[in-house]
Amino acid sequence: MYDIILKGGTIVDGTGRPARVADLAISNGRIALIARDIRDELAEIVDVSGLVVAPGFIDIHSHSDDSFFKEGSTQSKIYQGVTTEVAGQCGSSPLPRREDQARDATDGETASFTAPSMEAFIERIERENRKMSTNLMLLIGHGSVRSAAIGSENRKVSESELELMKSMVDAAMRSGAWGLSLGLGYAPGVSSNQHELNELGSVVAKYGGIVTSHMRNQGARTPESLEEMFGIHRYSGVKVHIAHYKVSGKANWGRAAEFAEWIHDAKRKGIKVSVDVYPYRASSSGITNCWPSWAIQGGRERAVERTYNHERPALLEALNERFATPEDGDSLYVVTTHGKFPMADGKTIGVIARTLGVSMAEAVLEVTRQTGARATCVSFSMCDDDVMTMLAQDDFAIGSDGRGFSMDPAECEGKPHPRNFGTFPRFLRLAREKGFCSLETAVHRMTGLSKEIMGIPDRGILEQGYIANITVFDPKTVSDNGSFDDPIRKNTGIHHVLLGGRFALQSGEQTPLRLGKFILRR
Repeated sequence: MYDIILKGGTIVDGTGRPARVADLAISNGRIALIARDIRDELAEIVDVSGLVVAPGFIDIHSHSDDSFFKEGSTQSKIYQGVTTEVAGQCGSSPLPRREDQARDATDGETASFTAPSMEAFIERIERENRKMSTNLMLLIGHGSVRSAAIGSENRKVSESELELMKSMVDAAMRSGAWGLSLGLGYAPGVSSNQHELNELGSVVAKYGGIVTSHMRNQGARTPESLEEMFGIHRYSGVKVHIAHYKVSGKANWGRAAEFAEWIHDAKRKGIKVSVDVYPYRASSSGITNCWPSWAIQGGRERAVERTYNHERPALLEALNERFATPEDGDSLYVVTTHGKFPMADGKTIGVIARTLGVSMAEAVLEVTRQTGARATCVSFSMCDDDVMTMLAQDDFAIGSDGRGFSMDPAECEGKPHPRNFGTFPRFLRLAREKGFCSLETAVHRMTGLSKEIMGIPDRGILEQGYIANITVFDPKTVSDNGSFDDPIRKNTGIHHVLLGGRFALQSGEQTPLRLGKFILRR
């Protein structure tokens, strides 16, 4: 009758309801029964006494768009207990891409795994028999759509170009995309205006999807950036979601309660807005993320030109203000230059500047020039108190803003942000140690809340008939172990992970099975 029975565990079902001790039976990939003392002599019995049986964690903000092409195990996610990832974030997705667009918008690598449409992308994966260890839900990236329509030009789109963009979004939504992601702090999203975003939002609204955003500003101008998102909702009715919400920039530290209240106030006024956060005080992005917004318009080639053309003096002036003290130089380090400028790998801007004998602003420009604006960096732009305040908001979901990596350091470039490896165990540990929310609420924010935000029909909670995506962990010991100096470390306390009722991780070790699938919106 049953395939597997998880025996004697504490059921934390993802809804926020109180935990209870019960067995969970799985049959044909779905949850067949949750009850006390389930018996079946033919089933595989797994003793999970003393452990929590929870829904598989949903990473609502992931950049694993094509991680499985490069490293099929994507261990950094499965070892966290993640079973489903929402990818295509921050305006960048593997589709739609023109054939002449040879460069990816993220990670500084040559893109080999793009496609002109969502259907073509999935067809290629099936044709090449690609396997992945987690489920993927894809958003279509606004920046990718804009680039496919007009390239990296810094200008307003014409009405005919906007209609072309709308048709691309419509096609992706019809093919199963879950919504549109915006990257308004990056080129080419930085060149868009409210009208463009409103019109694209109206396409997504037609399908009941969501518009997510890396906002235009995450510091002092956050109210304006939020209003831009709220404007999309008011125009189209579409749900809007604020990605990796934070209080960025030392001048704004201490304002997290105020930032959180802006979201709560909008909800009270009827705005359909949701938020995700991650439990770290550093962000990670490209080298030009520390540049003023005017200087990134037009794309990477224009950014590199500004390191030596007539705009260099104005750019140096802005960067000298950004890197005014030694502490500012220590707050940004280069993860990897992807082999283009190895002397900078793993070093702070301050160290690079001293090594080159130049100012920190000049060091930033030199790294940009040498790498074609493709260096990946980590920036300590937040303070711990603000991060904890954000983590204490029960209606804020948890997302990693990371991607799938191998757990073999030799297969990872530099020292990636530890959020790629430890976000979900870290959140559980902090909730336990700091007491800012209950275990039931913590699990809800990693599972059921993301289900609600995205509108996922049959997973995200433990309920009879639901797909058996399940994570089993020890609530007393679950913890991250990585640091910024040593990020590639296995977590403690994640015992089992099941996808579709089969073990992807068993007794703390990944199995050979690659059970991930694309989850399409219907």
